[in-house]
Amino acid sequence: MTDEDVAPQQGELAITRTGDRLRLAREAAGLSLADVATRTRITQRHLAAIEKSDFSELPGRTYVTGFARAYARAVDLPEAEIGAAIRQELEEDEYGARPLYEAYEPTDPARLPTARLTWTLVIVTLLLASAYGVWRFLSVEPDEALIAAQNRDADASEAPESAASTAPAAKAGGSSADVAANAPVVLTGLSEVWIGFDDAEGKTENWRTLDPGETYEVPPAYIEQFTLRTSIPQALKVTVGGRDVGPVGPADTLVKNISLKPADLIARAGGTGAPGSAAPTRPQG
Repeated sequence: MTDEDVAPQQGELAITRTGDRLRLAREAAGLSLADVATRTRITQRHLAAIEKSDFSELPGRTYVTGFARAYARAVDLPEAEIGAAIRQELEEDEYGARPLYEAYEPTDPARLPTARLTWTLVIVTLLLASAYGVWRFLSVEPDEALIAAQNRDADASEAPESAASTAPAAKAGGSSADVAANAPVVLTGLSEVWIGFDDAEGKTENWRTLDPGETYEVPPAYIEQFTLRTSIPQALKVTVGGRDVGPVGPADTLVKNISLKPADLIARAGGTGAPGSAAPTRPQG
């Protein structure tokens, strides 16, 4: 067999992996990994791992598939086909034996404060809280403290009556609906959690990762144009005007088409439900 016969076969083997196909499409488009990272909001380290099919460097399989689909859109490849190919490679790789979700480095380590800064902030907060407590104690006259103690029981007995009388008025006036329509929608990471925003055709236009305790107020334009998706619902807290609407889906399940409109989220919190769907993401045994 001549060298000319061997060369095409080696070329074919070089692009059998999905990662090679993505890399060649990127190079053909004249894009760098940094360009793709900017378009997809995925770190270059994860993109490079996908190109090398080195899945051990990536988080859970749902993330791997989502990252690959986003990469495919950025270089004009069919995302559904790329997603299916990546899932096939995950099944064939030893990656399938790893836990479904694993901790990994934050998207941007520079956002994390240093240990010294963290302790400084804690100490300053404690000092401010103590100073405020002393000021409040010294600023209350003895007579005011006595009056406050005497009125406590009266306030407690009047509270149920006041609540009962004001609740019908609120329903009749319709002010709660007006407030809900304009209330801010805030997403908070209870642990590290990936979220995406889908357009009307189901394509994810924006990806981001929330670190534990990190909050993200959904822009009004997103509320009207997009729906929410996430693969770890139990790690995401959703509030409307400060009100917790509860989990948006079963634990460890890919949920999508979650309406971001305040009225729908408030209805979900009240048990009446809101538009949305959930698709299990656990691997089948």
